[in-house]
Amino acid sequence: MEIKLNKDKSIGKVLYIVEGSKTEKFLLRKIFTKIFDYQFEAITRSHPYQIFNRKDNPNSKIFVINAAESNIKNIKKDDEFLNNLFIELIENYDFDIDNAAIYYLFDRDAESNTDSQFVKELLGTLTNSRENDNNYRQGILLLSYPSIESFTLSCFEKNSFSVKLKLGNELKKYLESKKINQSQIDDNNLCLAIYNLIHYISSIGNSSFDIDDLKDLNINIFDLEESTYHNESVYNCLSLLSISLLDLGLVEFEL
Repeated sequence: MEIKLNKDKSIGKVLYIVEGSKTEKFLLRKIFTKIFDYQFEAITRSHPYQIFNRKDNPNSKIFVINAAESNIKNIKKDDEFLNNLFIELIENYDFDIDNAAIYYLFDRDAESNTDSQFVKELLGTLTNSRENDNNYRQGILLLSYPSIESFTLSCFEKNSFSVKLKLGNELKKYLESKKINQSQIDDNNLCLAIYNLIHYISSIGNSSFDIDDLKDLNINIFDLEESTYHNESVYNCLSLLSISLLDLGLVEFEL
């Protein structure tokens, strides 16, 4: 498989709503300002508004913001947090929400976001970054099993999804034991993460999937991960963050 990064792509406005206040912001900033070259803005629980890699009149920019708390129910339909957030982005930061691609990044482990039925319902409705049915605002829910650190792992280990762990803290210790550090991610590492994702998708029988409607793929992965946890009390380490890079057209691959 040949994987190429499309560094000249115009991606417009992109919003990531993330669970954690540090790791997700660091990873996304690394990807979008060091590997790609986009303006990057962020508001987290630990820092007020920040702007990095500022551009004059940027046609493409990334905005990262925390959910109100580490609870996936913050992104349910008509939630007050989301409504207020979108108003703030429009009025205070000139961010065109209606024409933005939106991605929700949340963890799925044994101790967070434990309402399986609610999570599965969201996976069935948040399926397109720019337009959804069922009166839901646009956006794709992208889970990480058991945590966002699975993305870091996928950047450095081939077939990283074969690693099985229960909790995010266990995964952090695993990365430390392997001397894997997210600050080291470069172009080649990002391509490996994409390779691992495509290889995993192919291994579960979804070698072709509809990037414009992630419902079937997302639910298939969720059901498989739930089954693995039920039978073995662990998850296959897998992050769907890479899906957003494919969706934005930043990665091209040929089988």
